[in-house]
Parts: sequence; C-alpha cells; structure tokens
Amino acid sequence: MPRTAEQNNALRASTRARLLDAALVLFARDGYGRSSVRAIAAQAGVATGLLYSHFEGKEALLRAIFEESMADVAQSFAIADAATPNARLAALVRGSVEIVREHLDFWRLSYATRTQPSVRAALGPALDGWTSTILGTLRRYVEEGGSPEPDADAHALFAQIDGMCQHFALDPGRYPIDAVAERVIAHWGHRVRLREEDES
Repeated sequence: MPRTAEQNNALRASTRARLLDAALVLFARDGYGRSSVRAIAAQAGVATGLLYSHFEGKEALLRAIFEESMADVAQSFAIADAATPNARLAALVRGSVEIVREHLDFWRLSYATRTQPSVRAALGPALDGWTSTILGTLRRYVEEGGSPEPDADAHALFAQIDGMCQHFALDPGRYPIDAVAERVIAHWGHRVRLREEDES
C-alpha cells in the first residue's frame, strides 16, 4: 500500500533529523573540514543521493545546525520576554540553563563545533548576523535595567550566559550550573540596585 502524504512528510522529517544529528557528530568529532558528505550520509545510514535531496551540501547542513541553535536561543528570549522587565534577566538566565539541559547532547556537540576556524569561515555573515541579533536583544534588556553602558553590558551578559552554558555542556556531571546561574542573576540584580540607590 502506498504511503500517505502524512507518512511521507514524517519519513522526510525523520531522515532530515538523522542527517543533522550525523553531521553534528562528525563535525564535532572529526572537524568540519575533514567531514565529507559521503561520511555524513553513512553515519546517518542513508545513501549520499538521499542526503542531497534534503541539503545542497555540507555547508547547508552546518547552517541548519546553527539555525537549530538559534531556535533554542529564541526560545530562551521568549521566556524572558514573557516576564516583567524587572524579572527579565533572571528569566533569561534560568531559561537558558533549562534549554541547554534539555538539549544537552546537541549543545555539547555544537560548542565543540562552532569554535573551529573552518566552521566560522563557512558560516560567514550568518554567524555575525546571529550574534548581532543576540546582542541587540541583550542590549534592550540591560537598557531596561538602567545600564549606563548598554553595549559593554550586553557583551558582558552574553559572555556570562554563553560561558556558563558551555562549561556545563562540556562537563555536566561536575559543573554547578544552577548555582552559577543564581550568581549571575544576583550580580545583575546588584548592579540594578546600586544604580537605583545612586539615582535616589
């Protein structure tokens, strides 16, 4: 009996997910430059031709992986945007921790992949665009908190959140992510309180 359209769509989505998982594993383990399309297809258990029916090539796979990471980032911002301005930074930090914890395998491999020079070169302007989007949102959050230096504070906050998530992803059994998150939240809350005291 022929498959229905729904079954075909489900099969296509499953194959695409397997290809992305395989590519991420190989990019992290062997390096983006040394991972061939043929090897990615073999890792996913599909024919090379089937890979090309889903992605134009290795660079398209890489871009799709990073689009998935930006979907997680967007989810953490959505959590923060749902909070009141005073609670926004705390919601962002805690939300980021929960998302990395929920997708731990993905983020462990993603962090191992994204620092490779060949990956940064392949992503090019897309990586700069994603970074600018994140920094722009963080800038808005710290401005809401009364930051006198929103650009520097946005970069500092980005480094703190990304850094703690990376350390946790690479060593989840030992890194005290919840305690560190609360320290980050306390740090930014203290800065806001000091500014309020100075202005009163």
